[in-house]
Amino acid sequence: MKITYYGTAAGEAWPGVFCECELCRKARELGGKNIRTRSQALINDDLLLDLPPDNYLHTLYYGLELGKVRTLLFTHSHSDHCYTADLELLREPYSHTYTHNMQVYGNDAVEQKIKASCRTLGGDRERFSFHRIMPNETAVSGPYTITALRATHAKDETCLFYHIAQDEKAILYAHDTGALTAENLETLTLLVTPLTLVSLDCTQQKIRDGKYHMGLADAAEQKEMLLERGLADARTIFVVNHFSHNGGMLHEEISREAESRGMIASYDGMCLSI
Repeated sequence: MKITYYGTAAGEAWPGVFCECELCRKARELGGKNIRTRSQALINDDLLLDLPPDNYLHTLYYGLELGKVRTLLFTHSHSDHCYTADLELLREPYSHTYTHNMQVYGNDAVEQKIKASCRTLGGDRERFSFHRIMPNETAVSGPYTITALRATHAKDETCLFYHIAQDEKAILYAHDTGALTAENLETLTLLVTPLTLVSLDCTQQKIRDGKYHMGLADAAEQKEMLLERGLADARTIFVVNHFSHNGGMLHEEISREAESRGMIASYDGMCLSI
């Protein structure tokens, strides 16, 4: 398996769309890994996590090949993760070459957004099919066994994060969530595939949170808890991702602090093979 991080920022991107704070100004000056688009990742070449407004930009600058995607998982309906209008572009006359039926998973709020923007929940003509998935529910799409977990995030919808397993390997993609709950841990304990890579929210960086997002200290605590419970081991790769300029750290500092805790700080375009 491999995971490619195409977007690694929170909702405002970094530098923020309308922001001229010191950290956004420095990001513009320094460029490189300090430039972060909105959250999106790809498992192998065919399972996509979220569809942000920067979706098309990722195809132009980072080589994302959307024509290969067969499964799309939405974590929640917030605008930086869920730009559903792009789903309409799967069908004729917008695409002449995508002839598959993309399997799309998400919660009821995502379902409503898709219905509003596409006026349908899919079908042969639209070239996608939407499936509502609930917390602790497992689905199979192509070669993947996908389990949704309940995120601690927005109070007005049931946000999700995902355990994705293939061939005795598994990725836990836990973003836009606070600390793992007892319910989350119970679900993970029931899954037989060990965690090969764990990707943890780090929106707040210097700031502790745990209730809506996480900071570096929160993410490090989740790492230790997963290790103590035997859900991860010394071979598990831990990544922190989904950064906001409100967290107070540019990439070099984030990377240094993450490394000191045995974790990798993501950046746009980063690819890891596991």
